[in-house]
Amino acid sequence: MTMDRRRWVIFGVCASLFLMSQFYRVSSAIIAPDLSRDLGLNSQELGLLGAIFFYVFALVQPPLGLLLDRIGARISMVVLNSIAVLGAIIFAHAGGLPGGVIGRALLGLGMAANLMGSLKLFTKWFELRIFATITGLLLSMGALGTLAATSPLALLMQALGWRGAFYALAFLNALLTACLWITVRDTPQDGRRSDKIPSKTPSPLSAWGSMKALFTTWNYWAISLSIFLRYGSYASIQALWAGPFLMVHLGLSTVTAGNLLLMISAGFILGSPLGGIVSDRVLKSRKRTLIFALFIQAAAIFTLAQWQGTSHLLALAAVLFIIGFFASFNQLSYAHIMELMPQEMSGTAMAGINFFTMMGAGLFIHALGAVMQSMAPNLSDGGEAYRTAFLICFAALLMALAIYFTTRDSTVPRENRSE
Repeated sequence: MTMDRRRWVIFGVCASLFLMSQFYRVSSAIIAPDLSRDLGLNSQELGLLGAIFFYVFALVQPPLGLLLDRIGARISMVVLNSIAVLGAIIFAHAGGLPGGVIGRALLGLGMAANLMGSLKLFTKWFELRIFATITGLLLSMGALGTLAATSPLALLMQALGWRGAFYALAFLNALLTACLWITVRDTPQDGRRSDKIPSKTPSPLSAWGSMKALFTTWNYWAISLSIFLRYGSYASIQALWAGPFLMVHLGLSTVTAGNLLLMISAGFILGSPLGGIVSDRVLKSRKRTLIFALFIQAAAIFTLAQWQGTSHLLALAAVLFIIGFFASFNQLSYAHIMELMPQEMSGTAMAGINFFTMMGAGLFIHALGAVMQSMAPNLSDGGEAYRTAFLICFAALLMALAIYFTTRDSTVPRENRSE
């Protein structure tokens, strides 16, 4: 198999597994009413169940980054995805909150390497000058998982129930893990990178040296805190609370709500590669591109917080699309930190950012569940509670904007551009 063909096979397998990760993390939105009924959960417990995936996912990131830099992405991803298969089965079999939490926790652990491992592989197999574009393409392909967790999952639930759907997903996850083991290699098989990739391989830093270099850099903390607020706000809406808002508060059917949630995913899918292209080829700036996207995303969430009634569903669909489209630009943070830190610790740096990404999602989902529970114990009575929760997300994005302004910009690496 040629180098070019091998790299796109690797991309396809990685994108498929990242699709699974995206599906699992947001699937609670469409099945929330069923989980509340079948497992006997209130708003706060529903928030915990949605958040536990992100908590475990986040806590794994610091050691995961070190593992990716030292033992490689392939073995790490195979082991963790095997755990995810077990998690999906346990979640499908859950009879109450404990079983649901264990299943979702194992899913969070199992999916923890599917993005960072993929990005680590791409630093070896693709030209660094197009890294943001490839990352955007990966996120766009992976976001098909969030799309599948809307209307398609609603239809699958009608056929198999939510438990049967997760048994089917466990089987699919197992097949993809086998494909990963068979087809993916950590570096090009001849031991050399493409002639478009720098051939010099830096010597690895010690674990302590890597962490010290990262934790003493203000840019790392600024990017991390910003993405904590950005992705936490977005994920709390997409992964859980938009579902009950549409189905319980606005009274829409499961399929109609699924169609509207699909618009968030559609926006994310289209925005991911476009964000990378704008950053790589137009503005050649991670910082300016992200600041613009943050401003538009904040305005869209503020609009959602004011939403009432079901008479303008097309306009609501547009608002949700805009939220997903500009939230997808968050992926530029990985290219940003990678370009500001030494190449030999790229896995550690990106995983360090991803810790805050996923911890933000977990804490926002969980905290907004507590807000919902305190303001409206019954989901159907939560009009003002939803408005308050979405305004909290809006305020968080304004804080993220302020923090991101303090970062040092990065540009497309000149030494890696084509002649």
